Amino acid sequence: MNSKNIDVLRKILYAVETGGQVYGKQRYDAFVGAGANTPNEKAITIGAGQWYAQEAKRLLQEIQRADPAQFKKIDTQGIAGDLLHKNWSRYAISPTSAKAKCIIRIISTSVGIKTQDKLMGTQIQEYAENITKTYGAMPDTAMMECINIIHQGGSAALKRILGKTAKPYTAERIYAALCTDPADKSNNNQVGDYTRRQKKVYEMIKKYCNEEAMEKTAQDVLNIMRSWLGYSEANGKFKQIIDLYNSVKPLPRGYAVKYTDEWCDTTVSAAGIKSGCSNLIGRECGCEEHVNIFKAMGIWIEDGTITPKPGDIILYNWDQSYQPNNGYSDHIGYVESVSNGQITCIEGNKGEAVARRVISVGNGNIRGYARPKYSGTGTAPNVPNAPSKPTTPPASGGGNLNKNVAWYGVVNTGTLKVRTWAGSENPQLKSYPTLTQGTKVGVCETVKDKSGDAWYYVKITGNQGEKYGFVAAEYITKQTTSKPNTEMKDDGVISKTPQWTGKVTADVLKVRTWAGTNNPLIRSWPKLNRGNLVDVCDVVNATDGSRWYYIRIAGKYYGFVSAQYIKQK
Repeated sequence: MNSKNIDVLRKILYAVETGGQVYGKQRYDAFVGAGANTPNEKAITIGAGQWYAQEAKRLLQEIQRADPAQFKKIDTQGIAGDLLHKNWSRYAISPTSAKAKCIIRIISTSVGIKTQDKLMGTQIQEYAENITKTYGAMPDTAMMECINIIHQGGSAALKRILGKTAKPYTAERIYAALCTDPADKSNNNQVGDYTRRQKKVYEMIKKYCNEEAMEKTAQDVLNIMRSWLGYSEANGKFKQIIDLYNSVKPLPRGYAVKYTDEWCDTTVSAAGIKSGCSNLIGRECGCEEHVNIFKAMGIWIEDGTITPKPGDIILYNWDQSYQPNNGYSDHIGYVESVSNGQITCIEGNKGEAVARRVISVGNGNIRGYARPKYSGTGTAPNVPNAPSKPTTPPASGGGNLNKNVAWYGVVNTGTLKVRTWAGSENPQLKSYPTLTQGTKVGVCETVKDKSGDAWYYVKITGNQGEKYGFVAAEYITKQTTSKPNTEMKDDGVISKTPQWTGKVTADVLKVRTWAGTNNPLIRSWPKLNRGNLVDVCDVVNATDGSRWYYIRIAGKYYGFVSAQYIKQK
């Protein structure tokens, strides 16, 4: 979440917890005894954010750590000992007791107030990261509604509410789901039953949320990376990047990055922090750990051969120089631009500095990419213009949709589900429930689902015959050539779908990791002999202008060979 919106949400939560539902008001000295709100509460609740039980203990411990001397001076009732020895899940002292009055004095000090604000900010970030991992990235307004729910009712309440919320998640849709709670008798602890509270939260989110700050584009994070070019270990400026990363708590895996550590992923995460894009990128200091975060967020692309977009995060594995590369990730950076088959990246800890790298599309060392869900046109899927059909599925499956193929496309993700109609809520096709990366389909029409997202009505040909189904448009890349032929063009997109069968005409033909004789040989099948048959998938022009084919060998190995030594069989 954007830092300004974290402050906004803190004030909103304070308002509905202790501030009489007035934005900007709160009671830092609030103390509620066990069972005052509900018989289920077995411990005290304290502070502006109404920290309950173990969270109350956490708040007091944070205050104690912030100023041990003052805490000791105020603590005349043995609260420090209770923090060590008492069960705070059942810490049920009377609001009129001496211990309660002592706790109120502690949390009302300037340190206590500052600590409450800091703790609430930290918890909001914790909530946001966990929600993103579980439910994916979403606008700040939607995230604020989710945090409001989980703060009040826990993770089970959030799961239940989002279970009846249409995707993509928005504040409006989540609030609408909350409004159904009063009529829902399946649970006696419905957060939506607090109708006045939820209405106030929604109104304050819409009124005070920094809408401009939510619109994060690829250029926002790239501008930060450009501003750091030249930061290095030699001039000591790299420490600013590490300090920024370490300043946001809690630290991923609890690890504080040292100045002696490798800092490439620290830079990626720090740029996300400074640009307000952490909710889109996640925070980590280890490349492979970050890949796991990308996968959980649904933004990981397990394909090092694709043509990336500016703002994509590129991962490398230096121990392997051929594709597909599925080894251990050991370096990371941002894609700045792509031109003529060349990728320009900005990376931290490149030669112990923030610097640019130029690398060819599909280079064997590329492990894969993460594609954050930025706002704006920079991350919009490549969806060719086509008339959009209604969202309601007809009784007869495809209904009157056109079954003539308008163009051909290739699946660009590992596994793609095929549905009986547009929308992930619809069942999968029985004949072809999934398609694998590289599968070629005929695109007939474009249909929008209930959320307004584009889906393609596609023709699938395979061992189950010709069938029609629906797939999410963002996972289909348009092919330049719809018919197998030798006149393929270098369109900057690498397809793994065989176009025609080729025959080697040279005595020995070297297979390389990319187009051009300057690139290394692939390890799996470095050479071919005269007469060998290969599947020709695509064509690439090398930097010297020579023409190279992207081929498949033995149905599983991919590489590049000079086109002049391949003829159509």
